[in-house]
Order: sequence, then C-alpha cells, then structure tokens
Amino acid sequence: MRKNIKKFAGIVLCIGMFTGCAQTPDSSLVKPKGSKAVDAYTEADDVSGSKGEASESKNDDGSESKITIRNLIDAPQNYKSHVEDDSAKLVVNTDASVEIPEVEKISAISVTAAEVTQELLDRITNAFFSEAKLYTMDSYYVKTKDEIKKTLDELKEDVANGNLDPYNYGTDDDGNYVYDIYEDIETWEQEYETAPEKKTLTEAKPVAGNYFSCIAQMPDDSQYYYMISSDGSDTLSVKIKKAANKGGEKIPEDAMWCDYGYSEEEEKPTEESIGLSLDEAKKLVKEKVEKMGITDLQFSNWNYAVCKSFEGDNSSGNFGNGYRIDYARTINGVPVTQTIADGGALEDMDSTMETWSYESLCFYVDKDGIESMTYSNPYTIGKIKTENLNLLSFSEVMKIYEKMMVVTNADNMQYENSRVYNIDRIVLGYARIYEPSTDAHTGIMIPVWDFFGSMTSESEYNGETESNTIKTPNESFLTINAVDGSIIDRNLGY
Repeated sequence: MRKNIKKFAGIVLCIGMFTGCAQTPDSSLVKPKGSKAVDAYTEADDVSGSKGEASESKNDDGSESKITIRNLIDAPQNYKSHVEDDSAKLVVNTDASVEIPEVEKISAISVTAAEVTQELLDRITNAFFSEAKLYTMDSYYVKTKDEIKKTLDELKEDVANGNLDPYNYGTDDDGNYVYDIYEDIETWEQEYETAPEKKTLTEAKPVAGNYFSCIAQMPDDSQYYYMISSDGSDTLSVKIKKAANKGGEKIPEDAMWCDYGYSEEEEKPTEESIGLSLDEAKKLVKEKVEKMGITDLQFSNWNYAVCKSFEGDNSSGNFGNGYRIDYARTINGVPVTQTIADGGALEDMDSTMETWSYESLCFYVDKDGIESMTYSNPYTIGKIKTENLNLLSFSEVMKIYEKMMVVTNADNMQYENSRVYNIDRIVLGYARIYEPSTDAHTGIMIPVWDFFGSMTSESEYNGETESNTIKTPNESFLTINAVDGSIIDRNLGY
C-alpha cells in the first residue's frame, strides 16, 4: 500500500538527483560560468580545414561543399568507450550516435525573458477554451451546507461503526492513526457554519500580471484545470490539465501524466494500447500550437507516457497511456537541447536569490485528445555575442566526459553497490546559461554536449538489495560546455 507511494515518490525525486547534482569539482575544468563566461569566448580562426570559419571544399564531382561543425571538430557518426572507477563499482558504457546540427558555425546569443502580454494569454485561452465557461476555483469548489452535512453524516457513521480510518491512511510509528477523524469532523462543523446554501459560479478570464486559477467547463461537460502564474523561478507558467472526461466523469485529482521509463514495473505503451498514432498526436498538438500563435518553437522530441493515480487504496493505478510531445526553439539551425531538468533551482534551501527556469512547451496526448499542457518562461532572443565560436574538438570533449562521469558520481558510490550507465546518444545543441546573482532574467545561449541513455544502480536498504533504473530519453547525465569544457548543472542553469 504505502510502500508503492514511497517507491513512486522516490522515482519522482530521483528525476532531480541524477542530473548535475554534484558541483563542478576543483580542477582545471572549473571555468567562469554564466554570462561572464562569454567574455572569454573567442572567434574561430578563419582557416580552411581546421577549427575555424566553415569554408568550402570540392566534392569528387567538382561541386562545392560546405565544411560543417562535424568536420571542424572531427566528430564521428558514432562513438564507443568503456570507463570504470578504481573500485569497478561505477561503469560507463558508451555506444552512442553523435548528433550534431548540420551548420557551419555556432554563435553565442543573448536571451532575455519575454514580456507576458494580455494578447498572449488571450491567444492561449481562445486556443483551448473558446467555447468554454471559465469559473473561478473558489466559486466552483465551495462546499454548500448540504454537501458538508453529507460528509459529516458519513464521518459520524464511520465513528459509530468503529471505523476510525475510513480512508486507509494507516498508522504512524507510534501506532496512532495518521488521519484524525475527530479533528476532521470538527473542521467540517466549523466550515458548515459559514457555508452557503447554494453554489454561485463566478466567471473570470486571465489578466496579464495576475495569478489566475479556474475550471473550464466545456460544452460536452468535460472539464479542465486552467492555471496561470508568474512567481518563483517562472516568469510565466501556464498549466492546463483535464479534470473530467466527456459527460462529466471525474478524473482522480492526483492523476498525473509522466514519461514512460521511470518505473520498471510499467508495461511499455504501444500505439494499439494508446488508441492513437504518433502522427495523429503530433497533428493535434501542431494545430493547437498554431492556434496559440507560438511560431518560434517547433516539434523537438516525444516519448511514451502513462497516467498514474494513487487514490483508493493508495496503490499505483494506471489511468491510461499516451504520448508526451515537446516543442523547443531552433536558432540558426541549432536546436535547444531539451532535458528533464527545469533549470532555475537554488543552490541551497536557504537561498533567497531570484532564479529563472528554462523555456518549455509540453503536451500529453491520448486517444481523447490533449490531456495536459504546460507552457513556461518564453524567451526573447537578442543579439549575437560571438558570431563563430571556437569549439573544443570532439576528442577533447570525450576526455572531459570520461573523466567527469567518474568524478561527478564519486559521492553516489559511497552508498551504492554499483552504478552502470549505458550512454546511447551524444547531442550537441544550445542551452541557456545565466548568472542569477547578477541578472535573473538575462542569459546566453551557448552550445553544449549532453549525454543520454540509461542508468541502473543497486544499493542496500534494511538488509535488502534494491535496484533502480532510469531510462527516459531526455535524461541528460552530464552537460559539458562545448566552448570551454566546464560542467553545467542543468538543474541550476549554469
């Protein structure tokens, strides 16, 4: 029962634990980070056939061909290596495709947080809810006297029957019930005194600069949570999630869409089990993005997805399969590499520094359509800081990668029996870095290398061996600055 919750919670927590949690160690790899690092970036030499401005060469037929970044840094199509730490408990197997944009140069480009306008919010609202009624959460979820009386009668009947744990929350370490039914009854009795006789629904619409939270009631009686905020590390956060299916059938409040691959117990979704093809899902999303008027982001990647809930007996339930579809920005032919990290994390819990999460646009889609959408932190792309960056050679990057996979995992190996990485994708793309202590909403787009694949670890817990596997496509296990070789913490954003 509760063991399943603990296991799934651990899986969710692990999402943030395996990507760049270790600080960059004191070594020759420590370089200036954030926007100040750009001051040290240099233009590539204008030399044909070496690291420099891409030049033209001749094909066998005499036609001209461009020298791309892959040529300039001498990168192969695939790369293999095997690395172990001194204890042989940590193993890094690499048999990876090397993905590099087909461009002749990569620039460092300034980026700022885009202004959140009323026009943008109106476009999003109309794209999803042009025919819906938007009711404030407070007015929609207020309990009437009759509803509260029904709850009180049920709880008092439970007490009369000796059922003091009607929701099966269990007991704490001292044997006391986690759920206090008498305290709950007292709370409901207090709410009854001020509760309205009947519910009065209040319509509302989003206003730029204000927090907004509502239930969108569709003509077919399906419902969606619709929330807009600008706080914490988010300059803008738009969240839409289905709350009820067609006909009004409620979806458990804790139902959560997540990428396939976080739990070994999951059965892999298929097109047949989803009831919708990937192409059909991509088409639905494309149409919605066009209606939202977001023209500077394009389809970037996808993964199978599952919808989970822990209601009822607190065991994990699968409420459906679908697809996760992500959109990202491409700048001058170079995509922004998306990872599971949100960016904008704090270095410690006591920090009061303002931070800035990454731009993202994510959809979850199943046979019934779009089930969930999040849109966060839109960018405004600024001026080019360095036109043609001088990049490290591929061999230099691989030396850093093989060294730092061991160094950054050193702490983990103090309490794990083993940890095995199988890296199958090496990707060169853009990432945004910034200096939150200087300017929380201004950064630089720079080229970075990300290393994707799977990780399996084993550790001892209460005398038992526990195994954990992470195998999601967008889990980057290391991020290396392609210019100076420094390690970038994807969670922090620098």
